[in-house]
Amino acid sequence: MSKLDDAKVILENLQTRLPDINDLAIARTNGLIIASLSRMASTDNKMERLMGGMASALFSISKRAAEELLKGEFISLTTEISTGNIFLIYTGKVILMVVTKKEPNLGLISLELEEAAKKLNVVFA
Repeated sequence: MSKLDDAKVILENLQTRLPDINDLAIARTNGLIIASLSRMASTDNKMERLMGGMASALFSISKRAAEELLKGEFISLTTEISTGNIFLIYTGKVILMVVTKKEPNLGLISLELEEAAKKLNVVFA
């Protein structure tokens, strides 16, 4: 299987195991989407492009904050919003971004995303 196929399998497994997830994407740090899945019906790839751009922007500012304020390396970001959550995990090569429904099982999602990030790190090493 190719890297893209492996990445898609990881996303599909997450989507199957986590019913609270609406959208998933794997993006490069420059915002280009490698693979994505959505439970929301979409006629174009606007959501995919938006997720890529937002993943890149959130990653860039979080990475800078980690380096400047805490003198550390960025690992992940969780943003709680009135209608759901955004999770961002940097694997060392790519960004895993997940958008959830309102009031998801945060513990289960965090655990599953950490495991998926490890797998993605191997795929894109």
